[in-house]
Amino acid sequence: MAVDRREVTKVGMSVSRLFELQQIDLALTRAIAQRQALDDGSGAQAAARAAAEFLAGLQQQIAEGQGRLRTLDLEIKSVEAKRTKVERELYSGRIGNPKELAAMQEEVAALRRRRGTLEDEVLALMERAEHLEAQVREARRQLEEAEADLARRVEAFRQAAEASDREIADFAARREALVADLDEDLLRRYTRLRDQKGGIAVVAVRHGVCGGCHVVIPQRLLSRLERDPELLAACDGCGRLLVVRPET
Repeated sequence: MAVDRREVTKVGMSVSRLFELQQIDLALTRAIAQRQALDDGSGAQAAARAAAEFLAGLQQQIAEGQGRLRTLDLEIKSVEAKRTKVERELYSGRIGNPKELAAMQEEVAALRRRRGTLEDEVLALMERAEHLEAQVREARRQLEEAEADLARRVEAFRQAAEASDREIADFAARREALVADLDEDLLRRYTRLRDQKGGIAVVAVRHGVCGGCHVVIPQRLLSRLERDPELLAACDGCGRLLVVRPET
């Protein structure tokens, strides 16, 4: 495919500066994308929050167990006091009715069984508390690690974001200074092409080939561009603006 001769014009501005604007815009786009892709620590923050919630859950279980132990202790004391009272009455000699004595003996036995059941629950709760305490120690360690990781990531993000923001501001300032010297009509054309061509409006001609669509540039036009780098031409293959750069 050839380059449309009608698209070749002479303009009162520097085509090389238009190409420079293209490079700045590409660098600015990359810098913004990199800034947006920075790890702001959200994942580490979620991990630290999950670790804290897990630890809080374990501590809540321990607190509930301790509350139950206090309740059991009071109940055991109550059962023991009642058993002591019944036994004292049973062996006082004041009770002579066999049926009443048998009922009291059964009550004493039931109270002993009840105390045994309560004490078994106490032992089970104490064993569970010991297990939970071990889990709490490990959960605290994991939380400390998660918080340390979060702090590292937040600081790394802060430093990277500051550097990125400086870079973006520098590119933006360079772009602003460059745009101020460009022809407004050509700048609008450049902007329209960028929107239409995936962000690439100006391409370099390398080895006689369009850097956008790789169409070979006719020799006559190529010679004109080489003689006068400030000629403006659009590739007939892709419509992008052409600029001749030194061969490397």
